[in-house]
Amino acid sequence: MLKIFHLQTTFYAISLLFLSSCSSGGFDVEGFDPLANYTQKKNDSVYVIKADLSNSVLYGIEIPTAKQLPNGKFAFSFKLDNNSKPQYFYYKLYYQNESYKWNEGDSLDDENFYGSWEEADLEFKRAFVNGETTVVDSFKIIGNPRDEIMYYGADPEYGKVSDTLLAKYIARVKREADWYNSVVEKSKFNKVSINEQLYSEALWGINYKFQNDSTYNNRWKRNPRMGNYKFMLVVCNNEDLAKIPDEVRRISLKTNNKFTNPFTYFLHKDRNDLPGTKIILSQKQLSVSADLNLGSGIYANPFNIKQGKSKEYYSNSCTTSDWLYRKAQFEQYFHHINKNWEFVNIKEVRDVVEENLTREQYQNLINEYNKSKNFVHTFASAPDCPCKTVKSDSLSNSITIFNPGNENGSYKKEHVGVISRIGFTYGKWRAKIKFPKIISKDNVWNGITAAFWLIFQADEKWNLRRNCNAEIAYIPKHVPEGPESVKESQRRVTYSEIDFEILKESKYWVKSAYGNKPDYPKEDASKNNDITICCTNWDMACHEPKNFIIGAKEVDVEGYKHEFCRWDYFNKLVTAKKPAPHAEVFNDDFYYFEIDWQPKRIIWRIGKDKNNLKEICRMEGTMTSIPNNQMVMVMSQEFHYQEWWPTAPFLQNFIPFPKNNLTGKLLEVEIE
Repeated sequence: MLKIFHLQTTFYAISLLFLSSCSSGGFDVEGFDPLANYTQKKNDSVYVIKADLSNSVLYGIEIPTAKQLPNGKFAFSFKLDNNSKPQYFYYKLYYQNESYKWNEGDSLDDENFYGSWEEADLEFKRAFVNGETTVVDSFKIIGNPRDEIMYYGADPEYGKVSDTLLAKYIARVKREADWYNSVVEKSKFNKVSINEQLYSEALWGINYKFQNDSTYNNRWKRNPRMGNYKFMLVVCNNEDLAKIPDEVRRISLKTNNKFTNPFTYFLHKDRNDLPGTKIILSQKQLSVSADLNLGSGIYANPFNIKQGKSKEYYSNSCTTSDWLYRKAQFEQYFHHINKNWEFVNIKEVRDVVEENLTREQYQNLINEYNKSKNFVHTFASAPDCPCKTVKSDSLSNSITIFNPGNENGSYKKEHVGVISRIGFTYGKWRAKIKFPKIISKDNVWNGITAAFWLIFQADEKWNLRRNCNAEIAYIPKHVPEGPESVKESQRRVTYSEIDFEILKESKYWVKSAYGNKPDYPKEDASKNNDITICCTNWDMACHEPKNFIIGAKEVDVEGYKHEFCRWDYFNKLVTAKKPAPHAEVFNDDFYYFEIDWQPKRIIWRIGKDKNNLKEICRMEGTMTSIPNNQMVMVMSQEFHYQEWWPTAPFLQNFIPFPKNNLTGKLLEVEIE
């Protein structure tokens, strides 16, 4: 009888003999080795490889590349011993990511990252066997392994924006009266000039055309996941080949608009249905990780730079060049400035931390300005000069960012940041960062929110999250929050975000979050030297999770207790706040932040030793919707509006503008 081994705990206790060979039905399969030409290993069963990301921005991640192995492929081999008459046998190798998957048989197991041959339509290959034959073949792990049309797009070679192309689109908008009139209305709403809005409209048009071309397989839109890969070899005779469904032989096909996971099909199928088929799972697994190249430069993406911005700070390592378009693994991040909010700020410029602004001095500023009303009305700002506040250093393989200090009576609180250009789904994202100190010796905050976070890679159909099957589904990011916002909820959206945000803030929430109880918890956070690390998942208010969080609640999450808060049923995010000593996070040369994003949970960890990080928060899928689309990472330093943090002991509007540059360094980013 055919022996097929399930992926269960007991599987690993099965003799290695059965993992490497399978005998019955007139032929034997022995010695399956999926990594016959690869030797780098952690132990006898786990082999390790660093993904070569040097060509991944435009063409997606390939494992391996030609820099790592001949022809950029793993060789695999097995022995096939035919005990009967000479005949053809048929074989196919499948791989599946084991670290970030749904269990085989789960309704979502078609979301798993699995593949086979590079040509997704290629079925089983055949081998003529008369006696004993050794079969040697090859494969590679690539993006979009099922060759899904939704991940097709334009040739990435033509994704750059030229001045000529921009001028052409702007002229077209001006010629079409209805289009031009809509631009005028948008400029009023966004509080920008008509020329600025025209420029933005032209960029949108170029990007729309680029995104909706569907002639090229953009494998980067569904990159291979990091973590461990399992390998399965299937060998069958001609009779059984005819019984295997088309959608299993060709993984590009669907049945009832749904893919069939081949691991589920073969490992959970009735053994008697395929007596002439052997299924062999290799003992060897491949562990894949990636390091982002921080020294590869910073691409100044024209899609994100407004018209008329100065180019005086462009350099070989930060510009719009063709080389950086292809190779730079980071861009400068330009925050969206919502001009419906403003800083009604005191007209003071200080170095809060180094000058040790005291609590008494801070209180005096409040008293003085509340009497004089001599505030400056301004907005948070994005960089005026691309490349001025960000730098990539190839020698140290690091990125530096800084919020610029103010001179000569200028009053600016400027957001700064960088964003990666290679997307991943799931993974342990671990960043080694040196953020600037954010509170004085007397605990006064300088207004900076230091952040390491993940955000959806693109607002395009190919990057939609899975359906939210609830009466109140996802509320889009642009919809203002309030009871009426639920009417705008949608089954699918692209927006996803997972955050570390570090600031001076109370560890507790406002009274209303605790049901307006008179004895709600509170503290005077100005009297301690802690900062608060906020761990947030933007679930876009999808009410599908059965234990959907509303208000401030302590929840036992898989044995870990945390207090979470969502302001109201229409709020799009859930957050936990964790106090930590300022000195621990900011005083040394670096600190680690890890977002462990899995299909069923998210775990936040911090620490000084990356091999011994401390878990500070955990969320799982019964309390919040876990994203499943492709994301990139951001490191940023921002001045948030004081209304966003109502329990902060120091109010942004009464915090002086920075006198000196506030410098942060990104030292490592690993995904595994």
